[in-house]
Amino acid sequence: MATNLVQIANDPEIRRRLEAERIRLRKIAGLDPPEHFHRPVERAFTADQRSRVTILFGGFTWKHEDLIRAVFQGCGYHCEKLPVPDVPAFQIGKEFGNNGQCNPTYFTVGNLVKHLQSLESRGLTRQEIINYYIFFTAGSCGPCRF
Repeated sequence: MATNLVQIANDPEIRRRLEAERIRLRKIAGLDPPEHFHRPVERAFTADQRSRVTILFGGFTWKHEDLIRAVFQGCGYHCEKLPVPDVPAFQIGKEFGNNGQCNPTYFTVGNLVKHLQSLESRGLTRQEIINYYIFFTAGSCGPCRF
C-alpha cells in the first residue's frame, strides 16, 4: 500500500492538480502577495493636437469654469464644460470610484463618466474618445479642496 501512495504522490497530473488547488485556496484566503499598483503612463497633450482634441472640464464654480473656457478658447483650444452634476452622476461616481471618496469627488467623477458614456452612445468608439478628449482639473486631493 505504501508503494501505491508513493506512486500517486509522484504522478505529475496529481501534483499539477494539487498545486493548482493550493494556489486557488491561497488566493481565496488572501495569502498571496498583492499586485502593486503602477501608475498608468500619461499621454502628453501637444500643440499639434489642439485642432482635434476637446478639453473637458467641470467640478469648479461657474465663475471658474467660464474663466477656464475663455482662456482655452482664446488660445485656440476646443473645450467643453461638463453639465451640472445630478443624482445619476453621483450614483455613477459611487459605482466607478473608491469607497472612501468625498461626495464632491463622486459627483465630479460620475459626471465625467456619464458624459463619456453619452459620447459613446452617440456613436463614438472608446478609442475615439481616448484620442479626442482630455479632462482638465485642478491638482488636489479632490473637488472639495478647490
